[in-house]
Amino acid sequence: MKLENKKIINRSLDDVYELVRDNLEKLVPYMPNVDKIKTVSTKAHEDGVDIVNHWYAKAEVPGLLKKFLNPDLLSWKDYAHWKNQEHLVEYKLESTLGNDLFDANGINYFRDAGENKTELVVTCNVVIYADKVPGIPKIIAKKALPLIEGLIEKILGPNLTALGDGLNEYFKENS
Repeated sequence: MKLENKKIINRSLDDVYELVRDNLEKLVPYMPNVDKIKTVSTKAHEDGVDIVNHWYAKAEVPGLLKKFLNPDLLSWKDYAHWKNQEHLVEYKLESTLGNDLFDANGINYFRDAGENKTELVVTCNVVIYADKVPGIPKIIAKKALPLIEGLIEKILGPNLTALGDGLNEYFKENS
């Protein structure tokens, strides 16, 4: 599944880029389906910085899946490679339960969109391996795949929209 979202942020490119890169956790109150974000590591490189963040989602789990799913399925690590000259971040997401539950990666672009405006383009490609979700019997996994995909899309999809909306709300309240 491919997810993409574009938003205009009413703030300069540098303000938006630096906030998302350096202080992502400040946006949590403005993203309704994110419980918290913890920075795990930061390492500078020639062109920018590599940052690993641990995300914790808020989501309603469908009744059929509730008794099988480990709550850690609703959290993931975000391995982000920030390229400062290009104002973009390449990232891959990894389940905290293991790195073979899904493949997710993308590139987020930050572009100057005029005076005090930034275009944020968030992209994510996701492939889910439902048969590898711990606690779900293989016989149920195939039938549950649409529910699991729907749940993961419900978690990731709104994050795409929420980041741009959250940035606008954050800057409105913190100007």
